[in-house]
Amino acid sequence: HPCARARVRAARPPGRPPPIFHRRMQALGRSVEMRAVLAGVIVAALRLPGAFAQRLQGHSILAAPNINALASDWFLAGTTIPSQEALVINPGVPNRVGMLWSSFPLLTNDFDVTMTLRARRPETRDVKEGGFALWYVYENGTQAHASISFDHAQNQEKIIAGTWRDQFVKEGMDLFGYRSKYDGLGVFFVDDENPSVSAIPNDGTKSFSLGSTIPTYDAVKVDFFNGQDFVVKVAVKPQGATVELGTAGKLELKAPIKAGGYLGITSFGGVKATPQGAEKAAFIELRGFEVVNNDKFTAGEEVRQTTAPPLVPPDEKRDVLAEASSFKDHRAESDAIKDLTNMVFKLVVETQPQRQQMARAIQSLAKRVTSMEANFAALKTELDRKTGHKLGEEFSAIKKELASLTNVATKESQERHSKLESLHADIADVHKKASSPDHIEKHLERLQESNNKVIDQLQGEHQRMFGVSIAAIAFIIIAGLSLYNKFRCWEKKHVL
Repeated sequence: HPCARARVRAARPPGRPPPIFHRRMQALGRSVEMRAVLAGVIVAALRLPGAFAQRLQGHSILAAPNINALASDWFLAGTTIPSQEALVINPGVPNRVGMLWSSFPLLTNDFDVTMTLRARRPETRDVKEGGFALWYVYENGTQAHASISFDHAQNQEKIIAGTWRDQFVKEGMDLFGYRSKYDGLGVFFVDDENPSVSAIPNDGTKSFSLGSTIPTYDAVKVDFFNGQDFVVKVAVKPQGATVELGTAGKLELKAPIKAGGYLGITSFGGVKATPQGAEKAAFIELRGFEVVNNDKFTAGEEVRQTTAPPLVPPDEKRDVLAEASSFKDHRAESDAIKDLTNMVFKLVVETQPQRQQMARAIQSLAKRVTSMEANFAALKTELDRKTGHKLGEEFSAIKKELASLTNVATKESQERHSKLESLHADIADVHKKASSPDHIEKHLERLQESNNKVIDQLQGEHQRMFGVSIAAIAFIIIAGLSLYNKFRCWEKKHVL
């Protein structure tokens, strides 16, 4: 009622707000306090590490690499080869380099990199200065390695001649295939007698080299060449980085790190310690590479939207010109020749270590055979000197005599064989001509008669010769006695 409302206004002290307004203001104050508390909780949650971790697909690699994703997001060169199960960094060949670089920069400096490796050494370690490195640098590694890798690291003639590394050294890329004066962060995995992991930040002014400044004094000794999965986690923050190596330990770095860098991995198979060493190095493969953005307010990578190609009706997918072209067979032949050339080059490169090893083994065997021949010649000379005979010439003469005896025995055997064949032929001819046993008896009787005649003639001649001999002996005796008597007579008469 207007009168009642007027009495209430008159009873309320001047300048004091009405009760309903007061209650509304209190409720509004409480809601503001609740919002402030909620905002504080949200800010605190945002500051927790990993609270809003976001996996960066364009900078991560699955355990079974996706070929299309690798082709669009990464640069691969050298010995870096994708397989069905992992990404091979080094296939176990010395004096080869491999490169893997992200094609796009990271837009954050608050991220984690979890890398799963599996490496194993050959039975005998014959290489040195080998290993690989994980990079986060501000230089575009794809542009840095594109031309030099294709012109030198993957040049067939220079690989065979062993001169591909000269240009890398000339351009200062002598630290596991990348620059020794890098600008960013490098995590080095050194293949040494005692494998180690080192982490070094650099601003592009200092030069680091293997053997002098790498490994560092605080390097973690860990054997990651045991054939087991080895997980490395690198946590990058604006004020520094931490490298966790599982139970082996961790490395902490204090250095400002900016956004806009490129992730990459480079490897070098090492050089042979001795020329006679085997053409085998450590086999290294990447079995997982995950990058997580921890900054909620910053995009970790560029968002690239790939639109699917428009669907084409099946009847329009047919390339009429290609099928009807007169050069269709030539194009197919050219593609086949190109594929064959690539296969042959791959085969030559992969079998080169085995061929070189076989060549060295053959040369070593030839040297041993030559030394053995020289030792045999010296032994022969010493035996000739000790025995006083030329054993070699005597042995040669014996061989000649044995050869002549063999020839004579062979000839005699052939003659006997021919005689036996002739005798068999005569016997067969006799059997053919003999019509009855009486005919054979007649021949035998004739043969016996002729034999008897021969025997009689021999006996008569023997008797005749015996008589003649007796007569000759008697004549000689008589003549001797007469001469003796004649000489006696002359002696008595003093004629002699």
